[in-house]
Amino acid sequence: MKTAPKGMLALLWMLSGLAFAVFVGAADIVAAIQNSPSSNAWLKANAQAVANLAINVESGGNTTAYNGTCCYGVLQMNERNIERYTKLTPEQYQQISLQDQINAWSSLTVDAMKAGSVQQLIGMGSFDGRPVDGNLVLACVQLGIGNCQKMINSGSCKGFADSNGTTICSMADKMAGANNNGGSTANPPSSGGNSGSSGGTNSSFGKFTPTESCVKDGSGRCLPITAALMAGFAEGAGVPMPKVKQHLQLIFASVVTLIIAACLVTLWSSYGNGKIPLAELKLHVIRAGITLSIVLGVMKAL
Repeated sequence: MKTAPKGMLALLWMLSGLAFAVFVGAADIVAAIQNSPSSNAWLKANAQAVANLAINVESGGNTTAYNGTCCYGVLQMNERNIERYTKLTPEQYQQISLQDQINAWSSLTVDAMKAGSVQQLIGMGSFDGRPVDGNLVLACVQLGIGNCQKMINSGSCKGFADSNGTTICSMADKMAGANNNGGSTANPPSSGGNSGSSGGTNSSFGKFTPTESCVKDGSGRCLPITAALMAGFAEGAGVPMPKVKQHLQLIFASVVTLIIAACLVTLWSSYGNGKIPLAELKLHVIRAGITLSIVLGVMKAL
């Protein structure tokens, strides 16, 4: 009778450490940018563009996202920058709050925005027939300030494209949720055929041209895996994934509360029967209260 509650409490301590994927919305990201001590005036004025970057391009709003190669979190910081700006491991970084991730990303971005290419782009007002807005500037930073300078020097959005054919302008379009236009490249992401970097696989008759297997948005570009999963889940279940997560957390918190309540009832019965002294009853009640507080605190943070 004495050991069972202790074992149950130990189990609850372990359960309270479980990690859940956390999906946030654009409004959450905007608020985090506005509240971040690391954000500068430009980032706060363009907080919606940051939300566009996170939701439409990088992670689908998943703070625990991992792209399978290098980058983590809602805005996909790489391992080197995570260590530099947070002193955390990537796994630890995935579990910190949205606000802490935004603080770290803002520090990184504020530093990157000091680069001459970024300042030059901001000062231009328009580029290749399109306005220089927050989406374009953040795409410039996100795809690399050196690559951004290459694009600027060329005078064209097509002056730089990554291995998937993505240009800074096309990334800005995707952030804004628009089809590619206004000087963006017409090349969709591919296995390298259209970029001229694969030895011309698309121009050689009879050769096999690999095609992507991915979920695509309206512009024909592959969605991030987390965004694709969220869209597919919402379409199939009829309920958005964040809402399901909230219900599951509520159920989990309710189950934990009921288990602790049952343990306390058992302890009270043991005390009433003289099987345990008052001091031990008080000790278990305190432990139960601490455990419940930790569990509820973790659930609130998630």
